[in-house]
Amino acid sequence: MKIKLFYSFLLAGLGLLTPAFAQTKQTATEELAQEKTYYNVQEALQQKGEVYNLNIRQQSYYQLPAEVGALVNLRFINAMKNKIADVSPEVGKLQQLREVIFRENEIRELPAAFYTLRNLQQADLSHNHFAEVSAGFGKMRQLQVLHLHENKIRTISPAIKKMQRLESLNLSYNHLEMLPTEIGKVKKLKELALSQNQLRELPATLFKAKELKSLALDFNQLTVLPQEVGQSRSLQSLLLGHNQIKSLPEELVRMESLELLDLSFNKLTSLPANLGQLKKLRTLLLAGNNFSPTEKERIQKLLPQTFIQF
Repeated sequence: MKIKLFYSFLLAGLGLLTPAFAQTKQTATEELAQEKTYYNVQEALQQKGEVYNLNIRQQSYYQLPAEVGALVNLRFINAMKNKIADVSPEVGKLQQLREVIFRENEIRELPAAFYTLRNLQQADLSHNHFAEVSAGFGKMRQLQVLHLHENKIRTISPAIKKMQRLESLNLSYNHLEMLPTEIGKVKKLKELALSQNQLRELPATLFKAKELKSLALDFNQLTVLPQEVGQSRSLQSLLLGHNQIKSLPEELVRMESLELLDLSFNKLTSLPANLGQLKKLRTLLLAGNNFSPTEKERIQKLLPQTFIQF
């Protein structure tokens, strides 16, 4: 928790906590705040067509009630901190839904009907028991923010490339060992969090995502980076701390937008020769490596305007 807070404060302080999620969340919240929120399903059913917000947080539900499907104009539902293991297929009737919060439940999979929610923009499914990012998500063409952190995910369907509106994806604290090459084809993706997995290598296509600004890969098992890392011209924040990286490709210095680079607690003894080309680099974290005094001095001379932590 302390580590997560450290990175959050660091990114926020540098202005690198990219606004994709925050702006979308604020807009949706402001819009929905104007409507009454119901906290009881039975009370909401008495109004049906006039119910837009439903909050059944922490009410000991074991299943998302099928009756909720009658609330056809529902735009927001918060069912976090229940004991929900099953989501009724009736959820597919809620075609006006913009945001769902199903975090901290016992969900292992979603019914096919869930993936037909054509207007859904934000989904928080974190702290559940999902084992995969299924192909169904590829049908959700309007989804912009997807939280799946702290699950048991081992695989990501290649269908993820069809999520052409997706801007923010959090898959931290899962069991991923590899990524599909298709992840680099998610055109609008700006934030990708993959911290605390078991990744050993990365697909070259990941660094071809043209709008990607924030990439968190800390606490994995990476030993090398692909040369294509230099093709990532939009990336501003790259977290690679707590891996097993021994050397970096020279192409790294082509990341012209990079402002924050975390390489702490790896096995590095040197950095690329032309490191000074990273003109926008504001923070460089290098603690827990094996740099000689000479190499430390060279790095500092190449980056005189950068805060460097050895």
